[in-house]
Amino acid sequence: MDLNPRFRPRARDDVVFRRVGEDWVLFDPITQEIHVLNLSAALVWTFCTGEHEIRSIEAEVAAAFGDVPEAGARDAVRTFAAAGLLVE
Repeated sequence: MDLNPRFRPRARDDVVFRRVGEDWVLFDPITQEIHVLNLSAALVWTFCTGEHEIRSIEAEVAAAFGDVPEAGARDAVRTFAAAGLLVE
C-alpha cells in the first residue's frame, strides 16, 4: 500500500484500544483478534482519527522517538490497514 503524505488514516470506531499490563493492544470485535502494539505503533494509532495527515503522524513519531525512522509510522498504518482496522 502506497501512502500519500496527505492520507488521513481513520480507525474503525468499534476497534478497542487499551493498555493491558505493560502492553498496548487493539481488539477487533469482528475478527476477535488481538493485536499487541509496541509503544511507537500505539502512538501512531492515537493519531488515526481521520484528522491527521500521515506526514504529521510521521513528524510526531519522530519527535517522540528520535531513534524510530519516519517510515515506521507508515509501516504501522499499512499494518493497521492490512488487518482491516482502518476505515477505507
